[in-house]
Amino acid sequence: MQAFDSLSRDIQQYIYDKGWPSLTNIQSAAIKQVANTDHNLILSAPTASGKTEAAFIPALNSVEDWETGLKVLYVSPLKALINDQFQRISELSEYLDIPITRWHGEVSQTQKRKVVNQPKGILLITPESIEGMLVNRPGEAEHLFKGVEWIIIDELHSFLGTERGIHLQSLLQRISRFMQAPRFIAMSATLNKKDFGYAKAFFGSPRHTDILVDRDKNDLFITIDYTSGEAGPFVARESLEAIYRYSKTETMLIFPNSRNRVEEITHKLDKMAKKENAPIRYFAHHSSVDKLLREEVEFFAKNNEEQLFTITCTSTLELGIDIGSVDSVVQYGSPPSTSSLSQRLGRSGRRSHQSILHIVEDDSWEMLQTYAALDLLEQGELDATEMIETPYNALAHQVMAILFQKVSVPMTQLLQLNKNFPVWRTIPDEDLALLIGYMVEQDFIEIMDDEAIVGLEGERLLRSRDFYALFFTTSDFSVHYQHERIGSLPFTPEIQIESKILLAGRVWIVKDIDVKAKRIQVERSKEGKPPKFISDEGFVSNEVRENMEKLLRTGEYLNLNNDKITRDFDFLKSALYFDAGNYWFEDNQTNIGIVTFKGTKFNIALLLLIKSIVGEGEKYQLHDKHSLITGPDLKRIMQRLTDEDVSLDTVAAYLDRNEKAIEELTVHQKFMQLVPTCLKIKWILNNFFSV
Repeated sequence: MQAFDSLSRDIQQYIYDKGWPSLTNIQSAAIKQVANTDHNLILSAPTASGKTEAAFIPALNSVEDWETGLKVLYVSPLKALINDQFQRISELSEYLDIPITRWHGEVSQTQKRKVVNQPKGILLITPESIEGMLVNRPGEAEHLFKGVEWIIIDELHSFLGTERGIHLQSLLQRISRFMQAPRFIAMSATLNKKDFGYAKAFFGSPRHTDILVDRDKNDLFITIDYTSGEAGPFVARESLEAIYRYSKTETMLIFPNSRNRVEEITHKLDKMAKKENAPIRYFAHHSSVDKLLREEVEFFAKNNEEQLFTITCTSTLELGIDIGSVDSVVQYGSPPSTSSLSQRLGRSGRRSHQSILHIVEDDSWEMLQTYAALDLLEQGELDATEMIETPYNALAHQVMAILFQKVSVPMTQLLQLNKNFPVWRTIPDEDLALLIGYMVEQDFIEIMDDEAIVGLEGERLLRSRDFYALFFTTSDFSVHYQHERIGSLPFTPEIQIESKILLAGRVWIVKDIDVKAKRIQVERSKEGKPPKFISDEGFVSNEVRENMEKLLRTGEYLNLNNDKITRDFDFLKSALYFDAGNYWFEDNQTNIGIVTFKGTKFNIALLLLIKSIVGEGEKYQLHDKHSLITGPDLKRIMQRLTDEDVSLDTVAAYLDRNEKAIEELTVHQKFMQLVPTCLKIKWILNNFFSV
């Protein structure tokens, strides 16, 4: 039977009325799989392949009774993506007379109350909103979710190997207890074969999980503009001119690797266009630009049919937010992984089925890293996800969340979390007992008659507005122009009255600073400089770095037929020498450093090993951008690591003596104050030395 024939008459009529020429490959495969099995599904397919419909159509088609509660729960990592999918699915749901509701902070209480009072149809929600409901209104949560038959998870790859993903796994397992064995469908644009096992286990479901892969991809057209020897604190003039030249004929997304660069590039391109009276719109899009302004940019890009525009952005536009079709993508500065580059490329070529990548670079090392990532991508090799081992941070958060939800839990039951929830099964019994014991000692938990309840410090946690999320929310100063909020900035010494700043691609002059209210008032100006944001750069993958070494060693970069690149890559090779199994670099001051050609995690682990066997006063540093570790007498130290019996116990002892090192390595773990030092050290060893 054809996939189309298995659909209900109403859905068939919808497809016919919409004028679809046919179902896509992933849609046909998903419809057949849902109809013929009771399995869960993971859909791995490129952007613009119709994954959303491939998930929703078979799920909606299989529901027999829409009158007995909420039937489809869609979980998204982003509010903006919820809004996109709401628009995309609303037409189908209206056609089928199925109510659809959004649930996040910007949705009115009236709409939320309506679906709680009479659960029905489809609900689109973020993980953090699920947590908020479980903690604050657990009875309503059970009433709302108990009839759910399908849970659809968007952008699965963004959850794999992250604290937020572990949080979502725990939430899914908590709410699934209200339901009758729901089925799962997850969507992902990028998924490495090595990650299939992790992806299948993500749901914690007793059902079998199938992965459907659509290997179709757009043709790829690549240009390279490389400015030799121009690397510096600002984007080279030749690089800006190349980007500007493309922006005069194409709609584009530009991906640098920091918010500082986003602001600099947007401002300078806008100046160049105004000088020539070119009718091109330039926008900045990153997490520090106000949400409403970002939404205006997304709406303009999606609905614009006439005017040329360029959006310079960080990873905020890597995920599948619908901004319509852009002609090309510019990569300035190297992507941290092949998966990241693949995500960015997927944003272009939706109409033409040809993705255009403009590589614009003025730094030889960044050029090598970009080429290494592109080379792997063209071979179809994506980076493997580095999974989090022994996630004590997320576990501690969920212990508190469960206590908030249940009010009290028998201690025997609390000590069985790793038996009762699949997500915690890798946590040893003794570690769970240590964690809970420490939380009792620190008054996050109180024990009354063998029942665990929330302690005084735990109550303070709950009063924090951002308890429900595993990621940090910004505490920057908000920036306002008249009555409009422009965005937010970290408050650095450079921000003073009359200082000029760049934000949202525009120049502002600071007129007032209210420290107590954390508010900066600005007026428009003409010239300014990018503010200093905390670095946005992610961990570089092992696969990309190892391919960089291979490309240099084999000379495969000669295939690019680019004299400037050949000359500079030859120079990179000549600046290194190979000895005793390692690459070494010597600067003009005769300092010798080791170049590992390994990913960020490996480099951090090696630095810890080195520091664990040298004197406390010795200074060894990681310069991860260049995969370089420097410090005195490194050759002898590396030989010691080879000759001596240096174990993880040595590293553990070093960490136990250096609280600051522990803090630096766990700084992004939001709830580590709930975790004892011994488990923090174990977390570091498990996660940095697993590579």
